[in-house]
Amino acid sequence: MLLILFINMVTKIFPKDFIFGTAVASYQVEGGIYNNDWTIWERNKNSKCQEICAEACKHYELVDEDIKLLKKLGIKAFRFSIEWSRVEPHKNKFDQNAIEHYVKKTQKLIEYNIEPIITFHHFTTPEWVFKEGSWANPKVVEYFNNYVDMMMNSLPKEITYFNTINEPGIFTFFGYFSTNKFPPGIANEDVFIKSSSNVINAHKEALQTIKKHNNNSKVGMTHALQEWEDADENELKKYIKYHLEDKFLEASLDDDFIGLQTYTIVRIPQSILLKVFTPVLLNIKFIRKYILPRILQIFAGRNGRIDKDTRITKMGYEYRPQAVLYNLKRIHNMYPNKDIFITENGIATDNDDERIEFVSDVLKDIHKYVTDNEKVIGYLYWSLLDNFEWDLGYQMNFGLVEIDKSTYERKPHKSAKWFGAISNTNIFSY
Repeated sequence: MLLILFINMVTKIFPKDFIFGTAVASYQVEGGIYNNDWTIWERNKNSKCQEICAEACKHYELVDEDIKLLKKLGIKAFRFSIEWSRVEPHKNKFDQNAIEHYVKKTQKLIEYNIEPIITFHHFTTPEWVFKEGSWANPKVVEYFNNYVDMMMNSLPKEITYFNTINEPGIFTFFGYFSTNKFPPGIANEDVFIKSSSNVINAHKEALQTIKKHNNNSKVGMTHALQEWEDADENELKKYIKYHLEDKFLEASLDDDFIGLQTYTIVRIPQSILLKVFTPVLLNIKFIRKYILPRILQIFAGRNGRIDKDTRITKMGYEYRPQAVLYNLKRIHNMYPNKDIFITENGIATDNDDERIEFVSDVLKDIHKYVTDNEKVIGYLYWSLLDNFEWDLGYQMNFGLVEIDKSTYERKPHKSAKWFGAISNTNIFSY
């Protein structure tokens, strides 16, 4: 029986320089962070946060253990974010111990032949920046660039890949076009547009700063891109898609690569009532500024139309591995000569076999795409560890590795060893 199974397996070989790895974000795994906008937001009466982050996975304390685990599993790349609020807890006052922590973390990864991939902003912003208006304040461009400059002074020159800002459409849309998902919970179109513009400017400044310190660096933003139901091309969909995704993609014109992060498909409800009132929502200034954000927060990257018989993940997403291929083609049509790095993709599930199934389907599509078009340079699974999933708390289980919340023991799933073997060899069998 095993022989028959072996004979029937299909093997795909990825290019030797194709990067397989995993990803985490500082706030979601480190723990012990209490001076940023999220620690304030978790306790805000208007937020829908199901629990506080607190100690997360204690990755900050257990970082050496986690790097050893990466090495043991055979995973050859690790994307992580630097927590701005640790590095600069007060305006213009930098914590050298925190800087040294991230430098040593990077050095340890390099020592273990694991590619470090740095993200400078993954949703969280220092409390002092938040109190000055956060991303709606134009001064945030200068503040962010100073922090990036300080880190680049210390980070090893061997690092190649940098992400300036993670998923700008998500944290600006959730934070400035929604009342209860992300801080600061300001549902105002004008403020959202200002904050979006500041994020774009901050990215462009940071890109230049990184290049100034490291001539060999490759820099980009990471973009949360949904698959969109092409059958529906109404004006509401165009509005949402532009403000959530397209304008940030357009701002990546000078990036070295496009960071793709995608999970599912968005299907706009086909309500006759919604279509009738769309011109009112979009064309009357007062309604578009104040009322529209409150209506559209249901579509802000997580929800949409899901039919009752549709297969869904634990996040409530439609099970859609095809979203990766859809967006590879979409990016290539926009930037035919630019590299694409899949910096985040995965599935929230309690069923580890389903995790393997989902990633297998994604990798099949990627391999075919790479064979036809060599513009995809890597795939990072989200996430290494079961982590804190923002307003949804600790129940989403994206991790290749389970965390015992009482002891913080790391318990690798079967999928961790399976994916580690792929990362170690660049060979995928199914």
